[in-house]
Amino acid sequence: YNGALRIYRGEYTEHGKDAMLNYRMAECYIALKQGEDALSYLQKAKESNPGIDKDLEYNTALAYRMVANQDDAIKHIDMYLANEKLAKFDREKAEALKAKCTATLEMMANPVDVTIITAGDGINTDDNHEYHPSVTADGRIMVFTSRRADTEGGKRYAGDNDWYEDVYISYWSDSLKGWAPATPIPGSINTNGHDASMSISPDGRQLFLFKNQNAGDIFVSKTRMNKAASEAIAYGAPDASRLMSMNRWSKAYPLAGGVNSGYWDSNASVSSDGRQIYFASERPKGKGNGDIWVANKTSTNKYESAVNLKEINTIEDEKGVFVAADRKTIFFSSKGHRNMGGYDIFKSVKQDDGTWSAPENLGYPINTPGDEVDFTLTADGKTAYYSTKGSSNGKYDIMKIDLSNYQLTSPAKVEE
Repeated sequence: YNGALRIYRGEYTEHGKDAMLNYRMAECYIALKQGEDALSYLQKAKESNPGIDKDLEYNTALAYRMVANQDDAIKHIDMYLANEKLAKFDREKAEALKAKCTATLEMMANPVDVTIITAGDGINTDDNHEYHPSVTADGRIMVFTSRRADTEGGKRYAGDNDWYEDVYISYWSDSLKGWAPATPIPGSINTNGHDASMSISPDGRQLFLFKNQNAGDIFVSKTRMNKAASEAIAYGAPDASRLMSMNRWSKAYPLAGGVNSGYWDSNASVSSDGRQIYFASERPKGKGNGDIWVANKTSTNKYESAVNLKEINTIEDEKGVFVAADRKTIFFSSKGHRNMGGYDIFKSVKQDDGTWSAPENLGYPINTPGDEVDFTLTADGKTAYYSTKGSSNGKYDIMKIDLSNYQLTSPAKVEE
């Protein structure tokens, strides 16, 4: 879409009043989730030719959603639905969008009691993406993915001219009262290509990664625990997290058994006892697009065939799963269910009979009409982190959620 915009802009000086040129530029901005720009070009297209495209009012509604104007979005959806010649598919998609607008207004009128702030200067930067946060059970070590100039290969990805992904690590500093400046993770994880973290195990000794191999596979790396870190952990020393964040990590290797499939597999999260791994996959026999799956561990690096969590998956896209310390509560991002728009974060709890509860939207302001992904939670249930495009430059940032007044899970004991 950025490439298309470059071509369209080249034509704009001479053909700036052309209705279709304005409309196509608006479509690109919608795909890039830049609502204000989309609205500007949609208005110009409509002024030149009100009948430019049957989806004009629907796309206008989408753009109003992106600038958090639900009332005007609903108005334009109703205008779209007034067309009696709409195909069944078009009518259903419009009604689904209207339902999301209505849900957004309802949830914004009844916000949950949380405080959301940036994860801090030690984690986020002004000009780069930061996403896929994951914290150890004690909340004192964070790994995440970023696209920065100090990437291992020192090169940009030709697909979007941004830096290649690398994995970064930080530790919670009591003296700073925040996260220490993140550094590229020590060891053999980062390479000359894309390297993306998905989650760190609750005990901080395994790191699950995504690599774009075989359509997308899940890899794992382990720490080479140094003596100082081991002793600090054993004695509960205050600098244990700092020492552990300096441990070197092994070269990542793909998970065997029933996890990787030859289709896109990603977003892995391991249970606190290490016996189960939850992940997202686009393999066959799911409900549609990405689904959440779970596999039981059988040996050091092998798993049984994965099982689809049919009660929580939809025909829309699910991803970004995280299993809480209680081993029965999962959080995931979805474009389905009772959704405010884009990806929202949902919660589901495994019942005594093995089924999963109906997914519950975490509510506003955790969720917004934009995308909220990569939810991770400390074992005490008091602090969460997630990724959202909250910055003015359109980059992903990692945000911190204070859950002191909004209990999502029962506190779990951190294993020493």
